[in-house]
Amino acid sequence: MKKVSFILSIFLFLGCSSKKEHNSNFSMDQIEQLQLSNVKPINILDKDKLLLDFNVFLTEKEISINELVDNVKLIPLQTTEESLIAEVNKLICTEHHYFILDSDIGKNVFIFSSEGTFIKRIPTGQGPEEIYNPGDIAIDEEQNHLIVYNRKGLSYYDYKGNFIKRELLPFNFKNFRIIPDGFLFIIAPNQNNHLKELSKMQVLITDRNFRIITAGLPFHYSENISYGITDYTSSLMNETNFAFKFSNKIYQYVDTLSIQEKYQLDFSDKELPDQYLGISSNDIFDTLKNNDFYYFMGNYIKNDTHEYFALYNRYNKKRFQTFIFRDKESGKLIGGNKITLNDSIPFFSYPLTAYKNEFIGAISPQAINHYLSENEEKRKNNTLFDQLDSDSNPIVIKYTLK
Repeated sequence: MKKVSFILSIFLFLGCSSKKEHNSNFSMDQIEQLQLSNVKPINILDKDKLLLDFNVFLTEKEISINELVDNVKLIPLQTTEESLIAEVNKLICTEHHYFILDSDIGKNVFIFSSEGTFIKRIPTGQGPEEIYNPGDIAIDEEQNHLIVYNRKGLSYYDYKGNFIKRELLPFNFKNFRIIPDGFLFIIAPNQNNHLKELSKMQVLITDRNFRIITAGLPFHYSENISYGITDYTSSLMNETNFAFKFSNKIYQYVDTLSIQEKYQLDFSDKELPDQYLGISSNDIFDTLKNNDFYYFMGNYIKNDTHEYFALYNRYNKKRFQTFIFRDKESGKLIGGNKITLNDSIPFFSYPLTAYKNEFIGAISPQAINHYLSENEEKRKNNTLFDQLDSDSNPIVIKYTLK
């Protein structure tokens, strides 16, 4: 039996996220066309929200992979000079494609087939059909468009990576999702001073021309906190969900006027107190190292049968991630922060996305090579790993839960 403790990788983004944007970044025409006086507040619905009790998971707990996972598939992504991926920051899966955002290191967007065949890397540069420093990606399944956020605009491509158009935006944001007849944008602090009072809101809902219809959910943490990973948005069968770092709620888009509080997460026994959300990044970093606090960073992904949540703890340099899966039909919760692997299921990854009844993640070739180096017979008996080396692309892992 092989014990693996999944360690949280936490990043401090101290660059762009902490810089204030000035009105000069946007033309007066752009600002006037926003018609800010016509924007309505989002109606937050909370009558039907569910309370999920996670307090039982606020300790070190180990489970066997066989208790959790039913079936696993591994799909190596084709490795060529053009297709090399430095890091998988975001993964979107459709029936026939994988779309991968490598935003932190390589600053690229890749398209692969569902079998792992490389299709295209979106060209990088400052040209009209190129992308530069991409921040997020989304897909429009009705139009079969890949949409990339970069250089204060959205660049549209078909599923083969052919350029379609580029549209400039009248504001900055972190994440976005396509909704019926428009967009849902997740905003970062200090990014949109020209929006005046709306710059204090985390969510903007717009039409397809980026006219803001509604705004809401004020920032609940200090603008000086640039600590943490990207906030999560997820979509499944036209249902869009989202959450924020240092929160305990999951939201669901209802319509352009309304958002539903779907879940409230109860980890109150050791939850990071709100009083620390008004301090700086360095101070909160020290607070988390010196106190046994758990915190939620927005990690919520669901498939047809289950939902995934993650809580984090940095106390005493442990830096671990507590994973929790919920059966959507029964409501049963299973989770822990350590998982025991074995030869029948030697690899595991936290999900980056989901499709139908599968969760989907990515495994580094180094992790697989480490396992194979100790199990040479496994390599000999599995042609899947014949061409695998440390310079290979990540391997997509797809799994269903019991």
